Amino acid sequence: EIEQRLKALNLAWAELKQLAATRGQKLDESLTYQQFLARVEEEEAWISEKQQLLSVEDYGDTMAAVQGLLKKHDVFETDFTAHSERCRDICEYGTKLVSDGNHHADNINQRCQQLQNKLDNLSSLASRRKAKLKDNSAYLQFMWKADVVESWIADKETHVRSEEFGRDLSTVQTLLTKQDTFDAGLHAFEHEGILNITTLKDHLIESNHDQSEAIKKRHGDVIDRWQKLLGASHARKEQLLRMQDQ
Repeated sequence: EIEQRLKALNLAWAELKQLAATRGQKLDESLTYQQFLARVEEEEAWISEKQQLLSVEDYGDTMAAVQGLLKKHDVFETDFTAHSERCRDICEYGTKLVSDGNHHADNINQRCQQLQNKLDNLSSLASRRKAKLKDNSAYLQFMWKADVVESWIADKETHVRSEEFGRDLSTVQTLLTKQDTFDAGLHAFEHEGILNITTLKDHLIESNHDQSEAIKKRHGDVIDRWQKLLGASHARKEQLLRMQDQ
């Protein structure tokens, strides 16, 4: 009877030791799981903060503002690369915990998948914002170039509006020489300024730019003014030629 009781006692002691060992192992596993969670949550907090920043619909209203925002985005992309590597390391650590038999395996797999999904979503937001910034930069650049072209046209309109057609043959011929030089300048500008904004306009329209309608209208307004300048210049030359023949 004593022997049986000793056996029972030894068995109970062995079970107790096993329970203690199992409990100790589970406590260790829970500790490593909590450490894993802390790292996941730190990255998720960073992702959440950047999601809010990337969702702001401010793309700059001047060339300088857009360039500033693009530089900030470049800094974000560097940070994103670093955090992507951290997320990869965290998930590799999670995979090791699962393969080691951690009893939180299901939660670990779930949190890794959630983290990757959030990172992928942030990447999509970042790509969208960068594309919008580049589109806005191209739009503002076009508008600036259109302003420069129109300013050049406005400057030349003064010449063709002149009422000076010469008082005698000598002054008429001098004005004709000036007119030929003026027309040569128009011809050169057509192959520089006008062709430049037309090519840029065509490129933006072909790429289905968000501001396509505004771009077409601005280009159309400039071309209308350009055609009027050409017409007025032609009319002035014709008038000078008539004066010369009188």
